[in-house]
Formats: sequence, C-alpha cells, structure tokens
Amino acid sequence: MRKGAKRRDWSVEEERYLAASAGRIPKRDICLKLRRSSKSVERKAAAMRAAGADIDLRCYRPSLSPCPRCGCMSGTIDRRGLCEPCRRREQLAAIQSRIAAMLPRLPAAERAVYARTESMLESRAEPLPEAPDTSGMSRWRRAYREEAHALAVEQAVARNLRREVKAAQKRKERIQKKLKSMGVTQIGAEK
Repeated sequence: MRKGAKRRDWSVEEERYLAASAGRIPKRDICLKLRRSSKSVERKAAAMRAAGADIDLRCYRPSLSPCPRCGCMSGTIDRRGLCEPCRRREQLAAIQSRIAAMLPRLPAAERAVYARTESMLESRAEPLPEAPDTSGMSRWRRAYREEAHALAVEQAVARNLRREVKAAQKRKERIQKKLKSMGVTQIGAEK
C-alpha cells in the first residue's frame, strides 16, 4: 500500500469474483475489473488459499482447437481445418473406395483367395494412453494435464490410422499387380 493511501477492504462480492475467475481469465483482467493492484490480488489469493480455497491465478490458455469434422480438440489442424486423424480417415476411405472399384475386375477365384487371405491380415493397433489422475490438482495444472492427454490420444489415433492407411495401400498395390499380371488395364478393359 502506498504511503498516505486509503485502505480498501475486500467485499464478499469481490472475493466471490476472484474465486470464480481465478485461473479462467488473466490476472490483469481481474485487477482491472476489481480496480485493485496486482500485488493486492496476489495477496488476497494467497490468503484465500491459506484458508483452504482452490485458487490459482495462473491462467491456462489452451493450444488445442476443435476440429470442425469430428469435434475433438486437436493440435494438428491443417489449412482445410481438419485434424490429422480426420485427414487419415479421409485418405483411408479414398484408398478403400479404389480397392472396392478394382475388386470386381478380378476373377471370382482370385476374389475368393483375396477375401480369405486379406481378412486374416490386420495391422496392429496401438492402445490409447490412459487418462491422467487429476484429483487434488489445481485448475491450471488439471487443464494442462488434460490437454497433454488429449494431444497424446490424438497422436496415438493418428499413428493407428497411419498403419491402416499403409496396409490399405499395400492391399491396393497387390490387387493392381494381380490385375496387371492378368492383362487388365486400369480402365477396366482387357488386352
């Protein structure tokens, strides 16, 4: 407190506002709203923490943004606004549609062999990371851990989809190779 300044006690309404907005909005905005100095707000938050309140003035700004297609929080949004798992799913769907278009050009016996052998092949999926235990953490630390977990889940899903895309590309290449050895062109006409 400045020399000669009047002391202004905290009202119950100001304390409620501090408890509700601490960690959700930046400290400077809290100071402006309450018309109090940064030191005054810090001291009051420390006193409320000592009394048992869960108050942390650190404001966590998330770095993840929602994907418009799947709605999941993502750290890998591209120019089209899609997350990496959505891009991989799109890529996988395109490859599978090409495979579905080529399968009818194979003879029935080849299709049966393909269906029997390819159904047994499956790419290994990586398990998703477990959710962190956030009990007893401050709001800021909890948000930080939850965002790190969301990012780890997104990366694991993307790796699993990447494996599926590679497997589908190999299947497509094998079918193309069979069609080429049989003399069927890509357009569907025979030589």
